[in-house]
Parts: sequence; C-alpha cells; structure tokens
Amino acid sequence: GLGRERWSDSALQYNAFNRSKIHLSPMVTLVDQEFTLCSWVNKMLAGEGKVWAFFGTDSYPVFHISDDLKHVKVHNASVKLFGQPEVLLNKWYHTCITWDGASSESKLYLNGELVGAGITSRDAKAPADSELFLNWCPYSNGIFFGGELFKLQFYKSVLSVDQISTLYNQGICSDVDQLYKDLMTLPWEYFILHEKYRFNVQLVRVKCARHQSAWNFLYQESFLGREIDEKIVTEMQMRWELLEEFHGHQIDEKLIKHLAQHHDL
Repeated sequence: GLGRERWSDSALQYNAFNRSKIHLSPMVTLVDQEFTLCSWVNKMLAGEGKVWAFFGTDSYPVFHISDDLKHVKVHNASVKLFGQPEVLLNKWYHTCITWDGASSESKLYLNGELVGAGITSRDAKAPADSELFLNWCPYSNGIFFGGELFKLQFYKSVLSVDQISTLYNQGICSDVDQLYKDLMTLPWEYFILHEKYRFNVQLVRVKCARHQSAWNFLYQESFLGREIDEKIVTEMQMRWELLEEFHGHQIDEKLIKHLAQHHDL
C-alpha cells in the first residue's frame, strides 16, 4: 500500500562487544581522489573514542570517526575541531566527513554546520588492502561504538555545504539523499543488507513524524507552494528508478495528486 514501512527505514543498532567488517567488492573504490561519508548517528554509551566507522589498515587509518567527534582522522592526519561540538546521548545527529585530494583538505560537519577541518599530505593514498569496519577501530584497544547508525552512505565526490545542509535540514526520515544517488559509492541499502543478519546488530525502526515513502521528495521546500503540474510529474518520473515500492504503478498526474492528498502536503 501507499506509504508502507520499508525495510531500509530501520537503523542498525550495534552492541558494544563486537566489530563488524564490511566486505567490499574489488570493483568498489571507497576512497580515491576525493570522498564524502555521511550518516545519522545515535550515541548511546558515555565516554570518548568510540569509533563507529574505520577504513584503512592496522598501520594506516584512511579515516576513522568517533561518536563524540573528538577523534577523527583522514589519511592519518587529525581533523581539528573549531570548538566543542555538543553530542548528546540517545539523540540523533547528522555528520559528514569529506576529503578533497586536490587541496589535501578534510572537513567535518555536524548537523549541517562545519565544525572541524584538517590537512593531509599531498601524496595521501588509500592502501590497496584497506578494510572497512563499523563499530570498531584497530587502535581503540577493545572499545566499541555500541550505538545506532542510519543512512550511512559513501559518495565519490566532495558534497557541497548546501548539499550537506540539505541532508540534515530535510530530516532523518527524508529521502532527499536519493537526489545524490549518482554520486554514491555505497548506499545505505548495501549496509542494511550486509548487516541485517549479523548477531551483534539489531534492526530498529526509526520513529518519524509522518508515514514515510520514497515519495517524500514531495515534502521538500522546492515543492512547497507549487501546483501539481506537468513539470512536477516529469520531475517525479526522472526519479522513478528510486521509487521501488511503486513498481507496477504508472506515474502520472492522477497518482501524484493522490499522493499529495494522502500525505498532507
């Protein structure tokens, strides 16, 4: 039915005792000349140094990021915070880390705002045998994240400030991230499928204020105040590949109007 819950609307909740290695295809280049990693994060345990994502080798961290944002490195160079960003327990926040190889600059964002930056060496390059782990870092001496991740995604380019701000401002339940699907290296669905049967991970539904579906593109500010016309129908048709829950439905003005009436636009 319209607006039904989707499996990808669940967060991954990790216990504080086990690491999760993410197996990557040899065809996937996670970090090349530039990248962005974004995720919604829920810090559920007090303390520092609880790394929720690590990529690299035992001797070279391509990046790692802790849930309090106080321990962040890119290409073995620390990201310096501009102040003391406030990360509250049991409260979702949105964070992104970017790296631009051309400028050797890394940037850290919290809830759409730039909160830190760093400079890496000019010849920084990810080792070929780098591995990706969630919930753990080889330098953390047995300390695990033990919290929740939602819509963790990698991008092959540096997202702009406006794009990162949009990801946060549209809210945790928005599908606005799909606007950047062509830039994605690994989408959230990959992590859900990879982790959903792992014994140390639980799928936990994210609470939203309204029924969610891929059609919540219509909640974007760019649509507010606009009449549903041929142009909007065309725009939605361009996103048809993203709207898997509506397979078999013809996208036309009638369907768009029906969705608008049932989603309190």
